[in-house]
Amino acid sequence: MTSQQYEKFIKIRERFRQEVDKYRENYPDFAESLLKRYEQEEKGMRAFVYNEKLDYLEKNDSIKYVWVTDNPGFRESKENKYAVGISGKTGKNFMEENGFVKDFDREVIVLNKSFVHTKVTSELGKFNLYGDILKKNQKFMGELACGLKEIFGCDMWILGTSNLNKIFKSFRETIESNGEFDNIYFYYHFSQGQFKKAYNRKKNELMNQNPKEICKIIGIENRNKLFKG
Repeated sequence: MTSQQYEKFIKIRERFRQEVDKYRENYPDFAESLLKRYEQEEKGMRAFVYNEKLDYLEKNDSIKYVWVTDNPGFRESKENKYAVGISGKTGKNFMEENGFVKDFDREVIVLNKSFVHTKVTSELGKFNLYGDILKKNQKFMGELACGLKEIFGCDMWILGTSNLNKIFKSFRETIESNGEFDNIYFYYHFSQGQFKKAYNRKKNELMNQNPKEICKIIGIENRNKLFKG
């Protein structure tokens, strides 16, 4: 990072941390609703999850991608870090093994469409009482993602397209209002092999062995489907 990029990154990172802290302080009832499904002996779960991996990034790191997945799951809530579950590790391996990055954790910033934890993403749609809070949360994360993309001038990968018109509609609208789509790409999740199946289909269709070219084509095709016209 340049000195200017690093200074801007620190500011946006602290905004993120402070926003999560604000939710923890201001919405204890919502947090209780999110975590009541866990047994008493399950300690250390977080309803609102910051990504501590951002604290490990240093000025001499080079950011090549901003990733945006859905919302924090069990492992993310437990560890206060993003992309530490099976899906995240699968994605990390794909990026490193196919030459996108050498060190995923030092070259990719991972965010979520919402920092509100649920066991499964679909549960976010069940908290109607806290709908306004969830919308505001997604808007914040969309602005955060666009801000980081602008700082580093890098590609943004948005992973998970199925809920962008439903559960994550506010996030989608925030990204759309940004107006700059040239380096924003949309993909299926790495979970349950969804990403790899789509990748292999396109690879065979194109008879292309270049992972970056294949992913770019997939990302643009999905973007065009989501934002027709």
